This record gives sequence, C-alpha cells and structure tokens, in this order.
Amino acid sequence: MSFKLSKAKLEELRQMEPEAALAEAKRLRDEYNARQREKHAANPQKRRDWNNKHRAKHIKKYRADARRRYAEAKADPERWKALQEHHARERKTKRKRNPEAQRLKQLRRSQRVKTQRLARTDPAELRKLIKAYIPGYLDAAAKMDVINAVILQALDAKVPFNELAAWVKKAVTEYNRQFDHFKNVSIDAPIAGTDDLTRADLIDSEAFHF
Repeated sequence: MSFKLSKAKLEELRQMEPEAALAEAKRLRDEYNARQREKHAANPQKRRDWNNKHRAKHIKKYRADARRRYAEAKADPERWKALQEHHARERKTKRKRNPEAQRLKQLRRSQRVKTQRLARTDPAELRKLIKAYIPGYLDAAAKMDVINAVILQALDAKVPFNELAAWVKKAVTEYNRQFDHFKNVSIDAPIAGTDDLTRADLIDSEAFHF
C-alpha cells in the first residue's frame, strides 16, 4: 500500500507555511515508513510472497531494471565492491537459514559438474555409460543421435551424473517424437466416403501372385 494523506490532512498542510508543510509531510512519511518496516518485520513470509507475486506480474520490468542497476554498479568500483559484499552476506545468511536446502543444491550442482567434466575429459567413457541406458530397439544411427544429444546437454552442465538414466530416457522420448506414429489398417475395411470400396480393390490382382 502506498503512502497517502487524507483530505483533511492535505487541507491542513495547505494552510501551513511552505517550509513547515514540507517538514510535516516528511514527518508523516517517516512515521508511515517506520510502521511499514515494523509490519514487514513481523510478517516476513507475507512480504516475500507479495514481492514474488509482484515480480511475476512485472517480470520484464524487473529484469530490465536489474540489468540497468547491474551495469550502473559495475561502472562504479565502490558501489560494485559494496554490492559484492552484500551478496556475500546474503549467501551466508541463506546457508544459516536453510542448510539442508543449500546442501542439496550444492550436491545437484556437483553432480552436474561431474558429468560435464567427464564429457570434456573422457567423452568415450561417457558415451559408454549413456549407451548402457539406451533401449535395444533403436538402430545404430538413432543410438548415436541420442548419445550426442545427452552429451551436448552434459557439456552445458544440465545432466546430473546420478540422474543419467533419466536424462537418457528423456532424450530417447524426444528422439521418438520427431517421427510420425503409424498404425495397422485392414485392406478389407471400406474406405470412408466410398461405396464399400476397400484398399484391396485398389491393388492389382497380380500383386498377390508369388
């Protein structure tokens, strides 16, 4: 909620000398800010929820403002140093607030880095590991396409080593989606929109002589 003055208070300020009116308006604003800080301190989760909702609603503006502030801070050495120190304190606070979540996050990151390192230093070994999870019905060319797709994702640090099987399965599914699905049809079934014409009627009778 933004800071607003009642009509009565606005009228009161109009009756005052300009300097006195400005001083009174500042006092009222400071009191309002103090109340808001107390309210936010008492309900931190509610404030975070409101911030997240507002950010999602105005995400493009948030990102543009963030890029602008980042560029301005990086151009000013003192401001950049202060920003880095602030981020360091935030990271430390987050680790204290939820150490288990931070541990799991670090574990996932280390697993992704492990796969990435293997893709860079020993791609043949990674290909062998990936191939073990590829279903046997795929031909050699299809298997190679799946292997290459997973390795590209591994190089981008997207594939956790302990979830390699799941990522191979996902790559196989995406590969299969590139092709049309076929189904069996009866050549003796009537063709829709015809007078009982079947597909068998369209085949030369000589085709059945072996």
